[in-house]
Amino acid sequence: MCKEGVNWHEQQVENRGARMTKTVDLIVVSGVDAGKIYAIPECGVVLGRSHSCDICLEDGALSRQHCRLYFADDKLMLQDLLSSNGTLVNGNAVCKTPVQLHHGDVIALGSWVFRVGGSGEVSAMGAAPSANIPTHSLFETDASVQERSGSIASSEMRTDGQQADLFTASSEKMSEASQPVAEKRRFILWISALLFLLSAGVILYLVRGGEPEEVRTPRQLPRVEQEAEFSYERTMIDAQHLFRYILVYDFTSNILSLDVDDLGEQDRSFSKRLELSSEGKKALISLLMEADLASIGELFPERSHDGITLEQRRLTIVRNRAIWQRVAENVQNKDFNALCDKLEFFARNELQVWAAQYSVAELEALAREQLSIADRYWEQRDLGDDKVWLAIAAYKKGLSALETLNPKPDCLAALSAGLQQSDALLSQRYEAVLFEIDQAMNTQRYDVAESLLRKILQMIPDRDDARNQQASERLLIVEQRRGGDKGGR
Repeated sequence: MCKEGVNWHEQQVENRGARMTKTVDLIVVSGVDAGKIYAIPECGVVLGRSHSCDICLEDGALSRQHCRLYFADDKLMLQDLLSSNGTLVNGNAVCKTPVQLHHGDVIALGSWVFRVGGSGEVSAMGAAPSANIPTHSLFETDASVQERSGSIASSEMRTDGQQADLFTASSEKMSEASQPVAEKRRFILWISALLFLLSAGVILYLVRGGEPEEVRTPRQLPRVEQEAEFSYERTMIDAQHLFRYILVYDFTSNILSLDVDDLGEQDRSFSKRLELSSEGKKALISLLMEADLASIGELFPERSHDGITLEQRRLTIVRNRAIWQRVAENVQNKDFNALCDKLEFFARNELQVWAAQYSVAELEALAREQLSIADRYWEQRDLGDDKVWLAIAAYKKGLSALETLNPKPDCLAALSAGLQQSDALLSQRYEAVLFEIDQAMNTQRYDVAESLLRKILQMIPDRDDARNQQASERLLIVEQRRGGDKGGR
């Protein structure tokens, strides 16, 4: 897996002998993390709002897996993963065909804007670029940087050599003279600290009645080991409509479940269950443990203006066996609503229940549109394995749009049949490549195995897919063996 892109990339630079490697960065220009820099490893990155993505971005306008950046023939490419709202490069929408990225290109998705940067070519025999080197402003032109660097260099060249030698000599004398004083000061500080600790221990012993075993530090559990679960219910009722949303997470089973009843002019009801991934569980536990529950006081119910309308939110959170509960009935509370919205947003990401926000007509139209897109990719299946994967993604998106509809429209059968045949073809091609990889590994042709493993990552770019995960793990092993062979020679 390439979750730690910077360290992995530096390891590859170290292991590849005299091979030259380009370090490419993704700089956040606009978004909550403006100024942050992501290093892009050779295996590429996936961007989206899912916690399984290499770069997880909290934005409701983004798809679960929105786009990916990868290297092909030493070129940085961007591929839109059939996102709902699309991806822009320098203001132009990325269509079906991946586009090549260059230094300085601007990538926009949702409310996020990135700029492609890089540290140029780095020799494996040299040191990796230092992270402490100050960088210029994102909005500073290359010309201004060069001009500024030139002026600094010229001023350093004008420095008198004799003055520099004199300054160096005087600095060395001052350093030698100050060493005894510095050592004496350090010795006094150590003695003072030791006396302070001994005094504090004696005082604490006397205050506790001579029983130092009572002095204990609070037990700090790792965040992922802390227990937390919740149950959340949102109900909206008026004279013509009833909507009920129930979301529950059970820590013991690690199951997130959702039940929705949407009764009105067009009735819809659906349920969904999911066992969270390790990343999803960690994110949810962090959300629950870090919630500032003390800031949300008691919420007293209010009567509606017509005596019929009801807007109710009920939330119960259990953290390490401590129970907290609030009920907001026809009451608006900013902090409480924000916490509930975060839980619903998390559920939409993990359970992929985005379809609940659309009408029946909109969902049917979306399903037919995805069927048309998937069929076009299926017709292009001989042009590349990525076409098959794109067809599968479109078929799945169309089926997801129909998940909450009853009765189902007639396009359901075509979507199901298309998904079955495209998935079967992808599995067949995957097994063929896997057979070639095993042969290459048995004959120690690690360069061939590496190329084939990268082919699988392009064939199945979904990081949640077990085949992608296995290929990523084997790729790291192959890279290590190749590095060992080069070191042995």
